[in-house]
Amino acid sequence: MVNINVQEAKDKITKIFMNVGVNKDEATIIAQMLVEADQRGVHSHGILCTARYVKLIREGKMRPNMNINVLKDNGVVAVWDGNHSSGQILGYRSMEEAIKKAKEHGIGVVCVKGANHFGALAYYAQMAQRAGMIGTALGTGDSTMAPWGGCEKVIGNNPISVAAPARNEVSPVLDMAMTVVANGKVSNMKRQGATEIPEGWGLDREGVPTTSMKDYYTIPPMAGYKGWGMAVMVDILAGVLFGGGTGDRAKDSADGPSIMMIAMDISAFNDEEKYFSDVDARINELKSSKKAKYSNGILMPGEIEANKFAASEKSGIVEVLLENLDMVNDIAKEMAIEPIAIIK
Repeated sequence: MVNINVQEAKDKITKIFMNVGVNKDEATIIAQMLVEADQRGVHSHGILCTARYVKLIREGKMRPNMNINVLKDNGVVAVWDGNHSSGQILGYRSMEEAIKKAKEHGIGVVCVKGANHFGALAYYAQMAQRAGMIGTALGTGDSTMAPWGGCEKVIGNNPISVAAPARNEVSPVLDMAMTVVANGKVSNMKRQGATEIPEGWGLDREGVPTTSMKDYYTIPPMAGYKGWGMAVMVDILAGVLFGGGTGDRAKDSADGPSIMMIAMDISAFNDEEKYFSDVDARINELKSSKKAKYSNGILMPGEIEANKFAASEKSGIVEVLLENLDMVNDIAKEMAIEPIAIIK
């Protein structure tokens, strides 16, 4: 791991995307989201994605600027065709629209088909959270996981994120894939030269558990049949429901992944002051419950990531994988952009 300056990383990654035709506004948003993922410690969805997105744009598989068709809009629910625009911009704009709808109707739902890789879903759920709402984001992905009891990759890791605002306590943020770990974590290990993966992270082509990187084929569902069941339901909610891509159809070269953004205005469900009083009390009750022997404390979902982000924002420094930084700097050098410097 190495340290780099947060603002320098954002500025130079913005320039990289502008160099391949992304307008400044969208390039700035993408760079911010990628760097923020690393600030939260989610290195599988951080600056690592820069090279992938540049390649997709150059190959014509990702539109450099958002271009959508609104297929349906009844006030509360909208369905967009993203026309293979940037998944991160589609996610950002669709959650903005969901929040706008929630302010007017109490709840807003925006579904996007024909997307592209959308990065860490927590960012979108937290957009609603920062607006004082509860945010939910679901997404499909190309086939990375075998069914419970199967050995063929036929379904994505289909992540889900839910973020709820609190006032005086830490605001919980759930962000998880339906696989044991995100596929990007294994990819990072492979780039670092690892020959073994942790027990329980991999299956070979016969569906047998393996710790060998050489024999690794796919990641099993988290919590066994429960993770598999949740992945199927995300496939339906964030894909089949509005004609979005699932499985192999969610590949960059096919229909692309699809996403569902939901924003819920608390005042439509409850008195806001009562909600914030009750949610703070409940979080405090959970965190102050009796701790297990040897436990360092009870953490809310997303609390570790929130602490890392806060520390990074305060210092202006973010920790990234050297291999990922090298990939970004290789592109920067090719474009005659000064590489992102390592802070010694």
